[in-house]
Amino acid sequence: MKYGHFSKDGREFIITNVATPSPWINYLYNDKYFSTISNNGGGVSYIRNPLHGRITRYRINDLPHDRPGKYIYLKDLDTGELWSLTWQPVGRFLEAYQVVHGFGYTKVTAQVLGIHSSVLYFVPLNDNQEIWSVQLTNRSDKNRKLSVYGYVEFCLGHALIDLINQCDDQHFNRVYFDQDINTLFATKTYWVTENAGTQQQENKSWDQWAFFTTNLHVEKYETLRERFIGAYRNENKPLGIEKDSLSSQDTDYGNAVGVLQSIVELEPGEKKEFIFSLGVIPKNGFKSKNKYIPVKYHNSGLVSKAFKDVKQSWVDYFQKAYVKTPEPDINVFMNYWTPYQAKVAFDVGRVASFYYWGIGRGFGFRDTAQDVIAVVISRPEKARERIHLLARQIFSDGHVYHHFYNEGQGEVTRHCDDPLWFILAVTEYLKETGDFDLLDEVEPFADQKTGTIYHHLLAITNFVKNNHGKHGLPVFGRGDWNDTLDYIGGDEGGESVWGAMFYTAMLKSLFKLLVFLDKSQDAEGVKKLYIGIQESVNKYCWDGEWFIRAFGAKDRIIGSKNNRYGKIFINTQSWAVISEISDQEKLLKAMDSAYSHLDTEYGPKICAPAFKEIDENIGLITRCVPGKKENGAVFCHPTTWLIQAECMLGRGDRAYYYYKKMLPNNIDSDRFIAEPYVYSQYITSDEHKTEGRASHSWQTGTAAWMYYVCLNYMLGVRAVYDGLIIDPVIPSHWETFVFKRLYRGTEYDIQIFNPDKVQKGVKEIIMEEEKIRGNIITFSDRKTCKVKVIMGKSN
Repeated sequence: MKYGHFSKDGREFIITNVATPSPWINYLYNDKYFSTISNNGGGVSYIRNPLHGRITRYRINDLPHDRPGKYIYLKDLDTGELWSLTWQPVGRFLEAYQVVHGFGYTKVTAQVLGIHSSVLYFVPLNDNQEIWSVQLTNRSDKNRKLSVYGYVEFCLGHALIDLINQCDDQHFNRVYFDQDINTLFATKTYWVTENAGTQQQENKSWDQWAFFTTNLHVEKYETLRERFIGAYRNENKPLGIEKDSLSSQDTDYGNAVGVLQSIVELEPGEKKEFIFSLGVIPKNGFKSKNKYIPVKYHNSGLVSKAFKDVKQSWVDYFQKAYVKTPEPDINVFMNYWTPYQAKVAFDVGRVASFYYWGIGRGFGFRDTAQDVIAVVISRPEKARERIHLLARQIFSDGHVYHHFYNEGQGEVTRHCDDPLWFILAVTEYLKETGDFDLLDEVEPFADQKTGTIYHHLLAITNFVKNNHGKHGLPVFGRGDWNDTLDYIGGDEGGESVWGAMFYTAMLKSLFKLLVFLDKSQDAEGVKKLYIGIQESVNKYCWDGEWFIRAFGAKDRIIGSKNNRYGKIFINTQSWAVISEISDQEKLLKAMDSAYSHLDTEYGPKICAPAFKEIDENIGLITRCVPGKKENGAVFCHPTTWLIQAECMLGRGDRAYYYYKKMLPNNIDSDRFIAEPYVYSQYITSDEHKTEGRASHSWQTGTAAWMYYVCLNYMLGVRAVYDGLIIDPVIPSHWETFVFKRLYRGTEYDIQIFNPDKVQKGVKEIIMEEEKIRGNIITFSDRKTCKVKVIMGKSN
């Protein structure tokens, strides 16, 4: 790989050429404080959520790229030479830098003009601040006197108002330096808590004080960007550094920044360590002892301990599930980077990245529900909390907020699929934990009525009953999983064939839960619902070689061989299998059609051929350039469902083929552009000249689903209500692999052998030297349990 590689143990990605094709980022955060950091030092910081609690600015799609960030400048006071501890913003000495992205931390090292530097960025587990821990070593043969500048550009509160109303908003900024504790404080005396741009005057202040501090003595400071950067300049060469002109003045207007200047002197061979930290303190405790929280990490011993705690927290997270397959790249992704990305998506929620401003939406209901499936093994308590959060977004008639904020505001769009993702989150949690008490716990509906989690599930079935079109299929609303099929039905609403398959799969899952709970009356009602939908799909939706995608206005069919564009869509082929909605012959034919018509060098397309003419009766998909996004791109998220479907059909070689093709490090980075250690939302397909280019990395449901599908269906160890099913569906050339997994307090060490080179089939399971019947491991009261599985053709 041209720009970097994984470490030997797979736990770090080491960027050796920092001039990457796009910024390659990492996430540093705890439950409340969030920060991103790129290989350039660029990134954003916020508390709670990036709309209402923005601490720093970050300008997406701006020039220079990836600005501003968390910068430390050095200036040699004898020569006047200027550089930064990250390659950007100064942008010199490219060959001198290396960046290591690890789990919850990033470390940048450099060797510039005889000074070796390292800066470690991380967020402590229990404090609302980020640490920049610096080491400087003089490797030259002369004494060095260096001026050190820490720099951040503040946003302070509501990020959208800061963006669209800067001319007025900047008059509410307040920044001052507290000499007693060597710390700069910043806040805003006006704060908007609405979700969108508004003229409403809320007459309140931001509820936080931001702080920026160092354990070096601060010689000078600056609070105003105009004074520090200078006119017609950017962060590359700030006027305040060039002229040594930091004003040491507080400010009550303008673009607020935090700049702290200190002096470091180094003899030859001498090393010095120092610390910057950026964070927030709630205003309601600011005048108490909380004011001294900023200086907590002036102690290097506490910094070291806090960093060890961060690393250990991720070790604990990863050790709940472990695989060892014959292929190192699968091991690296499945043991570390895929669950890491999935956990980041779970915690961050699609709201802030290099691609997303974090100002246009809150948590997505469907996104949030899907993310549960990836964390439930390692953090069931977090999954449980998220289910309660989701329950509060459901109305008593079963519809939900499409997007919502933790503060309780949301947006109703009536996407037809949204509510049923709650069934997935609840049932997967219960299979994993056996915590059926959850169902009896009470949460308010979004319209203030109350009910148990069980009542919330039943409310969703009422939504299903009331959302059928004339073919007995779900009415689209503002879209289904594919948001860009948003005008497909005109005034009639249109009907989603994928939605019908999804409803069927989720209702079947709910039915199995109700049967297990012996809720026979409710179970029969749910069964009646899904049978009716299933019959409609088989009656109206088979196109001869595959399933159609939708009915539009006036019975117009989308996703048919008779269409000029969008003849076949991936989702209705995979979910036909996942929902077990039709006979085996049709399912196999549909999946073979997906392979024949959708597969490309870089993965299967979401639909084909791409739309090349705008059709306002279909929607945004037709307005997008062909080969990108939902218009014929290799959309990574639905490919996971294709893999699951192939596994359910027993075709391990085909499932493995898709899985390997989608690994992010498969494509040359100059073509791929995005980070090679995490999944992106999509990859440009062969219907565009930039084929192989990825975009929208990190914040995608791909990671959660790829992790879930690989563990549960390829490697084939998945939880059900009464145990673990052992049912691997693997490539026929694999002879053996190991799967270790925590399940209900027992650590299962499962060794799978494949002497007959089959893709599917379990001949024998031996648990603790006793052969068991069937392929379900029931609960063990042991702390550890060894299991041997022999695959092969049944006799």
